[in-house]
Amino acid sequence: MRPSSPFRPTPRWSALLCALLAGCASYQPTPIDTAATNTQWQARRLDDPVVAERVRSALPPSDHGQWPPATYGRAELLLAALALNPDLAEARAHMAESDAAVRTAKALPNPTVSFALERYTQSQANSSPWLWGITTDMLVDTMLRRHLRADLADAGVRGARLDYAEKVWEVRRSLRAAMADLLLGQRQQQLAEQSVTAATALQAALQQRHALGESLPAEALQAAQTLAQARNESAAAAQRVADARARLARAIGVPAQALDGIKLQWDSLDAPAFESARLADLSDRARLSRPDLERALVDYSSRETELHQQVRAQYPQISLGPGYTYDHGVRKLQFNLGTTLPIFNQNQGPIAEAEARREAAGKHVEAVQATIDSEITGAGAKLDAARHALDAARSGQQASQRLQKQTELGHAHGEDDRVAVLNAQLAALTSAQTELTALDQAQLALGALEDAVRAPLEGNEAELLRPNADKTSGDSK
Repeated sequence: MRPSSPFRPTPRWSALLCALLAGCASYQPTPIDTAATNTQWQARRLDDPVVAERVRSALPPSDHGQWPPATYGRAELLLAALALNPDLAEARAHMAESDAAVRTAKALPNPTVSFALERYTQSQANSSPWLWGITTDMLVDTMLRRHLRADLADAGVRGARLDYAEKVWEVRRSLRAAMADLLLGQRQQQLAEQSVTAATALQAALQQRHALGESLPAEALQAAQTLAQARNESAAAAQRVADARARLARAIGVPAQALDGIKLQWDSLDAPAFESARLADLSDRARLSRPDLERALVDYSSRETELHQQVRAQYPQISLGPGYTYDHGVRKLQFNLGTTLPIFNQNQGPIAEAEARREAAGKHVEAVQATIDSEITGAGAKLDAARHALDAARSGQQASQRLQKQTELGHAHGEDDRVAVLNAQLAALTSAQTELTALDQAQLALGALEDAVRAPLEGNEAELLRPNADKTSGDSK
């Protein structure tokens, strides 16, 4: 007589096993080839048809839905950045990661199954030598515990979306600063080159005077110093343009050569102004709901949920363990009930830690609010001072231009010589450089104020930062 088998798979067990395996995911490796990704990066262009497809629906009405546009303003470049910037693609991937965490939080815990098998070497007559059993352990996951986990995961989703909004603003801020540096740097380079031309002519004229004994050597040396300074300013301006060009391309999400032949346009560059009523409204809104403040509030809500979890954890968790045992021919059903015993502690330590984290998160909210108010106030005052300085610089530049015209007129009537004309021209160019520096500072101050309220104060970018971030949120290729 053959010994009885301890366990024989039946068609029902086989079908159940196949059903469980069918629901499992399979692993697909996706290695990264840096040579291929570099080739893709170098091939990016603003006139790519893929980019056109992503941004066409979000284009300003003035562009009539055409891409690429004839000129690129800040709105068009921001649209391209929403589609191409790799940092935004990474932020979107983190949002997908937080969405997946919600599924994990809402999932029911799987039961565990244990299988025991033993064999008696000496068995009694007419009895099986085998003992085998199956036991399970199922955690009783209450609705409250699962609800708290889901709340914590949902807070992670809100936090990831706010992080994405902040990243979009960082890209817009970098784009604005780089574009201003590029356009103002080009003007600065043009003025410096004109100064080099005028200083070269002045040096030659003074050297000729000195050769005729009509001037002192110091005058020629001073002209040489002026020429050297003009050349240094030209070189510095060229470096600024090159650096701004690279930063602008990085903010958009293309290589620097992709900007070749691109015409940039900033209509209000020379007039850093805004509506006071709009600023007041945006300031009030920022003090209550700026993205970093909302992020701090989400973190505080998460600490609240964690504290609730720790308070709930002081109560015992129950697990059920039904099982089946085949004991030497005798079939037994069993039912196990397990729980933790809160004898040595009632989770006081984790509860105290959670309370402390919640307190710190609350203080962080207050600190962020204070920072927002300080940034708005300080940026507003800085912009007012910068605009006054710009008005003064423009008044000085106008005076220098009038002096230059009078000197040129006097030279035409024989009242002034060529040296006086060149000196007046250099003075006018210096005043123009001063005005350009003041304009640069005013644009920096306006950018800081926009950064404080997290919204553009002029231009048509405001509409793009709200709904169209999702329209062009496809992953960059």
